[in-house]
Amino acid sequence: MTPIDVSHCARWYVLQTRPRQEARAVANLRGWGLETLAFWLREPVRARGPHSPTHRVSPLFTGYIFARFEAAVLLGKVRYTRGIRDVVGFGEYATPVEDGVIELIQSRTDADGVVQVVALQPGDKVEVVDGPMRSLSGVFERYVSQDDRVLILLTTIRAQIRVELSQACIRGLTPCTLG
Repeated sequence: MTPIDVSHCARWYVLQTRPRQEARAVANLRGWGLETLAFWLREPVRARGPHSPTHRVSPLFTGYIFARFEAAVLLGKVRYTRGIRDVVGFGEYATPVEDGVIELIQSRTDADGVVQVVALQPGDKVEVVDGPMRSLSGVFERYVSQDDRVLILLTTIRAQIRVELSQACIRGLTPCTLG
């Protein structure tokens, strides 16, 4: 494949991928010489045994990637690239993404495109997302051990109680949280 010059009027666009084909779509678009971005999130998972993984990497925006190209010239070619379902926009028109949005996300990623999540700080609001206390909210107090255990202060109808949970069971509710 011959690389395509996209330097003079190229803009960023959101591309919807086929299910679980983010990496395939990125590889095919890069084969055409297009600049692409797929952002990933490293998430803790509950250990199921001594040799089970403690983290998994999944797309930050499941089913979506970003590509920079000149829509007037390449829209059709991009739409029919293997792994791509569609280019996000209104009707037949692709809607560009502001460079500032891309720059903000890039500023929070490492060289592999993995978004660096800021560690929880005492006082951060959290929500329990797994287990019997799912949907309850509370306040993060501290990390308990190296085994991804945390101590949070849950607010219930009658009282505030301290609960020790796996970090995989909670998520931060701070305003700057991505995802």
